[in-house]
Amino acid sequence: MKHKKLVIVALLAVIAGLYLFNKPHKQDPHYYAAVCVVINDMAKPTSTADFMQKMQAVIANENSSYAVDKVAFDAQSAQSAIRRFQEMNEQDKAQAAQGTDACLSKMLPTVR
Repeated sequence: MKHKKLVIVALLAVIAGLYLFNKPHKQDPHYYAAVCVVINDMAKPTSTADFMQKMQAVIANENSSYAVDKVAFDAQSAQSAIRRFQEMNEQDKAQAAQGTDACLSKMLPTVR
């Protein structure tokens, strides 16, 4: 009986671990704004890796030297925002390159 309970508890722990590991990552809209800064205020990224480095620089530069809680770079959020930009059609990309406000209107997901 105790062995059966131990197996059930272990199985529940494994299921909980798998859920936490595979649950969808909540997208941070802050990274959409960082994409807009990269495409409007920095040299055009030459590759996804270059885009990621520029995003990391944008996020790091937002931290004040005196800030207690510095924003840590989240590669998964950055990759998701980059992917969203890269999947846009050329017309939307051109409009996004016209300025930060235009970019945000194209990048931010619509609320339904």
